[in-house]
Amino acid sequence: MAARKKMGEQGDRQKLVEYLRQLAEWKNNDVVKLAFLNPEDAERVDQLDLAGVVELRRNANGTFEAKFVDKVRVLAMLRELTEERRDGELERFLDGLYGPEDGDEA
Repeated sequence: MAARKKMGEQGDRQKLVEYLRQLAEWKNNDVVKLAFLNPEDAERVDQLDLAGVVELRRNANGTFEAKFVDKVRVLAMLRELTEERRDGELERFLDGLYGPEDGDEA
């Protein structure tokens, strides 16, 4: 029974790690699309990736505000969850977040 519980916890932990990775890699492109979406195209909202959005607000004057997850906190949580596994997985993941196409001139 204890082994089954431990396997369930490991599965839950792995799901959480995967979700945090997705949040860390998430880009806000779809939020920009949402801001400029015409009311007649409202059915397209279901196709947008808004996983990293914490709050959305459209004010009466037409302005659009969005708040996003704090990626620094997401990375800190990810580090805590993977810290006990010292197989280099976290370093490879973090190296993959920032590539030469992101502005590195090296």
